[in-house]
Amino acid sequence: HVLVPERSDYDEDLIELDHFISTLSNVYRVEILPYHDLGRFKWEELGLKYELDGVSPATPEDVARAKKILEL
Repeated sequence: HVLVPERSDYDEDLIELDHFISTLSNVYRVEILPYHDLGRFKWEELGLKYELDGVSPATPEDVARAKKILEL
């Protein structure tokens, strides 16, 4: 799960994701991938608007909170 602050890190959405995952018998692991903006330069080089401009990278605390909600 890509954890993007203010996009995919809301507690209620993570709780719903946990409920959905628990219905799947073939999911053995879920990884939390914290958002970062290291690829921003690629968008700029291509002359494209970076759609996540202004979004801060996910913090270790954000990841820990998501892991706790997803019971990882």
